[in-house]
Amino acid sequence: MKIKSISLLVFFVLSLVLVSCSHYNQLKADLKESSNGDDESHNTGQNCMSCHNVSGSEAAKEGGWWTIAGSVYSSGNKPQKNATIELWEKPNKQGKLIKRLVSDDKGNFYTNDIINLGSGAYLVVMVGSNSKAMNQAFKGGSCNSCHGVTTNALVIN
Repeated sequence: MKIKSISLLVFFVLSLVLVSCSHYNQLKADLKESSNGDDESHNTGQNCMSCHNVSGSEAAKEGGWWTIAGSVYSSGNKPQKNATIELWEKPNKQGKLIKRLVSDDKGNFYTNDIINLGSGAYLVVMVGSNSKAMNQAFKGGSCNSCHGVTTNALVIN
């Protein structure tokens, strides 16, 4: 009886691991990220992850659920195309580069890549030789939940 219980427990744990790994592998195989020239995104400036989240909304089912997403503007509140968004381990582009994204034609950037932000990441936004950086770490990837709401929108020329 004891061996049967242990076998069932091992089977249960292995089943969970396999399901988790297959979901991870599926996401890795179906990587979705913003890119220069794309115009499929929408709702610039809104909190992307209020819809594109793991809860199973229609937006998440159709477009994907994002681990990091936000919007970048140029002066005049126009969407900033082709901005480079980098996430770093430490401030001032120090430590390891965690992820690099590019804003699309609507100024939006997003990814469904599973990213370990560890104890936090530091964001740097660049257009040409101009750059702006966050001086404090963040642990969540929902940029527009603060920017454009409780803090200024991400603006760079």
